[in-house]
Amino acid sequence: MNRIKLAALVAAALTLTLFAALAQPASAASPTDKKIAALTKQVNALSKEVKTLKAQQTATQRELVINFAGDTCAAALLADIQIGTWSVIDQIAQATQGKTYFGQQTAVDDYKNCSLLAQPEVPRPGPQTPPTIRTLDPLLQWLHI
Repeated sequence: MNRIKLAALVAAALTLTLFAALAQPASAASPTDKKIAALTKQVNALSKEVKTLKAQQTATQRELVINFAGDTCAAALLADIQIGTWSVIDQIAQATQGKTYFGQQTAVDDYKNCSLLAQPEVPRPGPQTPPTIRTLDPLLQWLHI
């Protein structure tokens, strides 16, 4: 009977040792676990940064498109003023000298960029005789806002 008691005692001791080992908190993470945790943290930080940079890039691209439309409209409005000036010069030259210096001019194409500008709108009346610098007022208001 002693052998049975001894065997039971050994079995109980082994079982208790096994449960004790399982119940203990996990020992310190392995170097691989630490590297994975660090890389996960870096990936999360970089993901946030990429999201921010994408938003900034979208905003920058939008600003470039708007800026291009404003520049194109400004060039077209200035060309209209210049054409109006040349028309007045031709009128005076015809009346006083019987000459034409510039002749009929065709307005430049703004590729509908002036019509893209809003709040305030920037109309493009085309060349006017006599020319007026006030044609630029809506564009200047648009640029100021």
